Amino acid sequence: MVYIFDNIDLLNEDFFNRLKPLLSAQRLDKVERMRTAPAVRASITAYVLLRIALLEEYGINEAVIFTFGGNNKPYLKDYPHIFFSLSHSQNSVACVVAGNEAGIDIQKTKAVNKKLAKRVLTKDEYSKFLSADEPNDYFCEIWTVKESFLKKTGDGITKELRDVPAALVENLKTIKGTDYYCSVCGADAKVKYVGRDDFEKLL
Repeated sequence: MVYIFDNIDLLNEDFFNRLKPLLSAQRLDKVERMRTAPAVRASITAYVLLRIALLEEYGINEAVIFTFGGNNKPYLKDYPHIFFSLSHSQNSVACVVAGNEAGIDIQKTKAVNKKLAKRVLTKDEYSKFLSADEPNDYFCEIWTVKESFLKKTGDGITKELRDVPAALVENLKTIKGTDYYCSVCGADAKVKYVGRDDFEKLL
């Protein structure tokens, strides 16, 4: 199942302070080392979104601890049979939990220059980018497809996006939001759009 919360701006500073006790000591340490408020908010929201998913699908209601495999891919230390992936981009956060390796990526649609497009896209994809009616949308969608695949495999920091043809990625679903794309690779992509009330249930 995919969980998406696409309005972090709805949560004020007081609400984030209320969410902090839901974090593990490990996650809180990471949050406290972050330098910007948006990064702090996104990190807290992503972790609590994972807790919402684990409670809903597995009945797990605790501050889970992460362990890390190859290329620093995170896993749940006490629940090795549950796989997850997190992503955030500005005002939106996404999470997937599954019984097998899975990856998720969410990105806000924004203007893209040709230099970046050439660095990310294959030659065929770049040609389609140049001819697309909405090139920024096309780029954002392809980016999330590639990232979700590399997060699933754990190769995210070792492979260039240009070396991953999006058309060859299997077991994939892409969701188009109002100002973002979200791609899920390797998991049931039924979507639950989470609201503030879902966060309140954990408090």
